[in-house]
Amino acid sequence: MTLDVLVFEELLSKYRELSRNRGSLRHDKYRLLLKLKEEIDKNILHYENFEKEVSYELIEKIKKASTYEELLKYHNLGVDRVVEFFQEENNVFDVHELLRFIRHAITIKVLKLVEEEMEENGFGPPPSEYVWIGLGSEGRDEQTVMTDQDNMIIYGPLKKNGNGTDQEKYFEAFSNKAVERLDGVGFVKCKGGVMPSNPKWRGSIETWKMRIDERMVYERGDFEALDLIILTDAMPITGNEGLLKEVMDFYFTRLVENKFIMRDFIRSAVLMPTAITFFGNFKTEKSGQYKGMFNLKLLGWAPLILSVRMLALTNEIFVTNTVKRLQSLGEKQVIKAEMEADLIDAYQTFVRFRIANQILKRDGHSMNLMDTNYISPDMRGKEEQEKMRKAMKSVEALQKFMEETLLFGQPM
Repeated sequence: MTLDVLVFEELLSKYRELSRNRGSLRHDKYRLLLKLKEEIDKNILHYENFEKEVSYELIEKIKKASTYEELLKYHNLGVDRVVEFFQEENNVFDVHELLRFIRHAITIKVLKLVEEEMEENGFGPPPSEYVWIGLGSEGRDEQTVMTDQDNMIIYGPLKKNGNGTDQEKYFEAFSNKAVERLDGVGFVKCKGGVMPSNPKWRGSIETWKMRIDERMVYERGDFEALDLIILTDAMPITGNEGLLKEVMDFYFTRLVENKFIMRDFIRSAVLMPTAITFFGNFKTEKSGQYKGMFNLKLLGWAPLILSVRMLALTNEIFVTNTVKRLQSLGEKQVIKAEMEADLIDAYQTFVRFRIANQILKRDGHSMNLMDTNYISPDMRGKEEQEKMRKAMKSVEALQKFMEETLLFGQPM
């Protein structure tokens, strides 16, 4: 499975030494080239077997599954394989991509089975097109080993002779059932209620536009400022993607025009603390269950994600992935290449720690997502501690940059 590039580098180094040695024999060079070919062939075979097992065979099993029990089994199997991959490769971007393939396939299958259940229960087929949308880490294409539900649904115009009341009743029942079924196949329910079973996370195109206007223009309604921030990371999973595009085009137009809301969002990002003290030590819990630990999600990862998001939106960059946002900011010369590289490194450091901690808790049979957010600073040795310190300082440098360039002279 692993692509061991270090082996290639060692062999190529030996080859360079031989090629510079005027006394080396052609037989020596030939044997080294054969060894290099052997290593390449072995790694290619491992890679192809892994791709076949995860990207093809597992996805095909998911598509053919007829029960939720099967989907739970395939979900766990897929995560197991991704964990093995991470432990060999330590590559967070491949983890994100693999989990997206697996979990999107499972979600799509769950929704199809739920549609069938709705018909069996007398609701009939969906009365209009809809799009099921990922938010949070799923919307940013940044999923890790343990996950919860962060979703919304938008449904479109009715079919001819349709009834609006029937449409709302259908999607209420559909959303409630989908949330339960997703929970049953390993997508834990969101404690914050960011799920279509919550009325404010489902609605027609018209309802969503009204919801956005009520909050942004009139400052009223159930939709809150935090919900607006969550909405910026929306990504379609299945259904009519045009429905989401129409809503997001409407939303982003309103957002970039509303300087007051943007300023409040930016100020919130700049004021979020990290886990590093003025003297470079880690701020850990002094007592309680998490004594000697700090919340990496709250005091590292979240300030980075929110700050990058707001800097990107300020510059009308509407991609959702954090690294892509940073790359776009670099391309637009909003941030310097050095800051871009430091922040991408910081992102990888935070996510590697989070994944490693999730694997540790998962092996210990703890499925409490809060537990996985708390880490001990020394969990991965002194070298990793220094990487963590550097990552925290990079976030603080970004916050200072945003304060100086976007909030200078404005009350904090």
